[in-house]
Amino acid sequence: MHRITQLEILRPFFARYWMFYLLGVVLLIFVDFLHLGIPRLIGQAIDGFLIPGTDPRKPLLLLLLITIAIALTRYLYRECIMGTTRRLEFYLRQRLFLHALRLPMSYYDVQGPGKLMALMTNDITAVRMAVGLGTMLFVDAIIMGFASVAVMAVSINAELTWRSVLPLPLVLLAATLLGQTIHKRFRAVQEKFSELTEYSQEIFSGSRVIKGFAAEKTFIDRFAALSEENVKTNMVLARTQAAYMPLTHIAPLFCYVIALYSGGKMMIDGIISVGEFTAFTGYLGLIIWPIMGLGYLMNIVQRGSASLNRIAALLAEPLYEQETPEQEGTGSFSLAVPRITIRHLTFFYPQMDVPALQNISLFIPSGATVGIVGRTGSGKSTLLKLLLRLYDPPYKSIFINDKEIHAIDYSQLREAVGYVSQDSLLFSRTIGENIAFDKDYSPGEIQAAAKAAVVKETIDTRTEGFETVLGEKGRRLSGGQQQRVSIARALIKQPGLLLLDDIFAALDYRTQVELLANMKKFVAGRTSLIVSQRVAAVKDADFIVVMENGTIVEQGTHQELIAKKNAYYSLYEQQIVDGTP
Repeated sequence: MHRITQLEILRPFFARYWMFYLLGVVLLIFVDFLHLGIPRLIGQAIDGFLIPGTDPRKPLLLLLLITIAIALTRYLYRECIMGTTRRLEFYLRQRLFLHALRLPMSYYDVQGPGKLMALMTNDITAVRMAVGLGTMLFVDAIIMGFASVAVMAVSINAELTWRSVLPLPLVLLAATLLGQTIHKRFRAVQEKFSELTEYSQEIFSGSRVIKGFAAEKTFIDRFAALSEENVKTNMVLARTQAAYMPLTHIAPLFCYVIALYSGGKMMIDGIISVGEFTAFTGYLGLIIWPIMGLGYLMNIVQRGSASLNRIAALLAEPLYEQETPEQEGTGSFSLAVPRITIRHLTFFYPQMDVPALQNISLFIPSGATVGIVGRTGSGKSTLLKLLLRLYDPPYKSIFINDKEIHAIDYSQLREAVGYVSQDSLLFSRTIGENIAFDKDYSPGEIQAAAKAAVVKETIDTRTEGFETVLGEKGRRLSGGQQQRVSIARALIKQPGLLLLDDIFAALDYRTQVELLANMKKFVAGRTSLIVSQRVAAVKDADFIVVMENGTIVEQGTHQELIAKKNAYYSLYEQQIVDGTP
């Protein structure tokens, strides 16, 4: 896996917005230099009141003008810097979202949605804070620090300056020693937050099951344990910050003690004036406050760096092989009513030692309807997922129209396929929008697809019809209604290849018969693979494939397989005895 650096992530963004961002930094530096004039002008005004023959009005007028200029310029630099970071937040969120959509299914088999949600929220916010507020704090610390020391030493008193700033290197040393520790511990905090987010999402999604088992207390206890681990990880980080903050706040106060003692003696001895002493303490304040904020700055920067590393880790996850445009042999060709050839296909799921499919060979003619039956775990659904390239099959194992499947653009392949999975996932949109899922279809096309899927009558009984807004995952519909809406979503595409994965499991007998009659008309002239555990759903197919333990054990027509009295006959006979249609 190629490692992506932080610079590689940020470079495309700043290649476009660097001038706007740089303008903000320049304005920020300009404001800091304006601030450097304030203590000196205050000191001159005080001397103007105390020393005969001097006029305080000129420094006071300049002070007023500088204050106005600071107010206007501060607005401009915040608009430039913070505005750029908001665009950066948008850029990172878009890039993460697009990358996450294109990740292979094998990634989601290992990682849950909690990590992605944490990246899209907390981590992106941490990066934005580091690039925005972190930059402003850093520039303030550098300009206010070094420039103020230089002005104090040159224009007031060098000896008093080096004495007063003597404790400040302790703060810099603490920042260096503890910065890396904060970075590591914040990364651990984000990982725990991801786990907590993912667990919470699972709980809320499965609330009906939890309530059905009266298992609220069990899951409350589990959540409490996970939340306690999250708190412990945060407390480890908090202790590090707690040890760091007092040093960055107490050490600068010693600077004031030294300045007040030494500067007070110099003022009494006439070495410096009252105004100069006032200006000196003002400059010391310009140094101390950024230094006291150094702990917060290091915290922001280390958090942002840790979050950017987590984002980089996700962006380094490889996408589908076909998404590399240099793939030799890619290009458009017709997928209308395809024929499929499978040769010695053996497939392992990631991190599995036992093959899900083993030495599968099959030829499906163009326009044929193929039924695939077998018990749970026999590999039926896996075969459909490989044809759709939700998982990548081994090279030279699957050919569509005599073209190796990896040489077909993955998006072109999926656009030509109508796929209905076992779990009929719907979205929190209207019924019509769920059917017209990937394109803009006319109301007539939507209604025709719903009618073919035997769900139009059910929709018409609702007050808002096709404009009925479904809840999360379509929960305002029953399981069977959700399945039929998913079928309509596949049929409206008028696909050349139809993949139906156990779509009859949630349907009653009458609906199944009506849907099969409609499907018989629809699949005519299309290549169709119908996976089912019900023999009745595939008995009219051109031929039937029977699978067991990832292998094909027999194939033929319904009558041929009944006559053989092997695996298919046993399944058929068992369903007759059980009364399963």
